[in-house]
Parts: sequence; C-alpha cells; structure tokens
Amino acid sequence: MLVGDELYIATRRYLIDYGMRHLNGLGADHICKVCIQNGGSCCRTCSHLIDGLGCQNRNTSCTSWLCGYLKLLFYKAGLIKDWDTFWDEVPGIEFRKDSTPPLVKMTTHLEVPMMRELGEALANDLKVKLSRDKNNLDFIVLARDLDNLIDEIEFADHSDIAVHLIKRLNYLIKDFHEFHQAIKNIELHKWGEKTTQVQKGGILI
Repeated sequence: MLVGDELYIATRRYLIDYGMRHLNGLGADHICKVCIQNGGSCCRTCSHLIDGLGCQNRNTSCTSWLCGYLKLLFYKAGLIKDWDTFWDEVPGIEFRKDSTPPLVKMTTHLEVPMMRELGEALANDLKVKLSRDKNNLDFIVLARDLDNLIDEIEFADHSDIAVHLIKRLNYLIKDFHEFHQAIKNIELHKWGEKTTQVQKGGILI
C-alpha cells in the first residue's frame, strides 16, 4: 500500500484482507459459524462455495456485505458509517462477484477494531435463541428484519423517526443479554481510558 498525504493506492487483495481483519476484529466469525451451522449462511448457492472446502474466491462484494446480524454488530460498535464510507470508495462491487481493478485509489482508512468479545457475545445469544426456537425460521427472519431496520435508522439519521426506529430495534434484541453486557463493558472501558487521559493532562474530572 502506497500512502500519500490524503490519497493512497491499495491493491484489490489488500482491500479484501483488510476487510477480513476488520470483520474478525469485531468477532464476526463467531456469528458466521452460528449461521452456517443453522442454515442461515449468506454464501448458500454461491458458485465460489465448495462443500467441505469453503470459499474458493473471496471478492470485494462478499467482504463488504453485511447481513442483519453483522449490521447489528457494526451499528452497536459505532462503526457502520465508517464501514460503508470505506467500501463506497471501492469500485466494481457487484452481487457475489466484483470487477474491482488490481489497484484502487482510496482516501478512507479505518483502524482495525479490537472488540472480538462483541461478536462472541452476540453469537452466544443467537445460540440461546436457536435452542429455544422450534426451527431456524425466526432466526433467519430476524436477520432480515435487523438488516432493513438498521438501514432505515441510518437513513433517518437523528430525526424523530430515528428515535422511534431505535426503540423498535432495542425491542427486537431485548433478549440478547450477553451482547448488551459486552457493549456496556466496552463503553465502561472507553470511559476509563478517557478519564485516565484527562488526568494525565493535569485535569481532574
């Protein structure tokens, strides 16, 4: 990767690898394992998927795409806008394939998150949900509902409509106790770091 003052040139391979590191930094792989084991995999029917071997040709399209559960993960981590902005700069993203060139001009760069506990917690809550449901239908429907709802929240931005939509979202995930606790733990950790930095600057709050 070549970096300038504002512009850098990234290879297509770098963008895919970087996207995977970003996803894994939030523990997305924990959620994907639950989906795959319970018939909700987004990769089903993809021509690049070989039974028993997995993906044979990951591309920018499937790396950038988020299902409802991954959208929830990014939204609650406060990273969904940055994620979307990053991939909006990448050309050639199509459905399950890409025509992204070998080299891409980029201006957006994201720090890889270190919050794997979020994805693991959400995955554990999904396992509990699946153990209580008679089948995986509600599991699949909820992913779709979260997908649509979070898109609506992002589109509504900070309007009164967004407040109503956020309440609806919180109701849908009210039983995700481990996920809620993981979010609280991260928020407390960030608050503790911020307080320490202020104290080191000679100001007590």
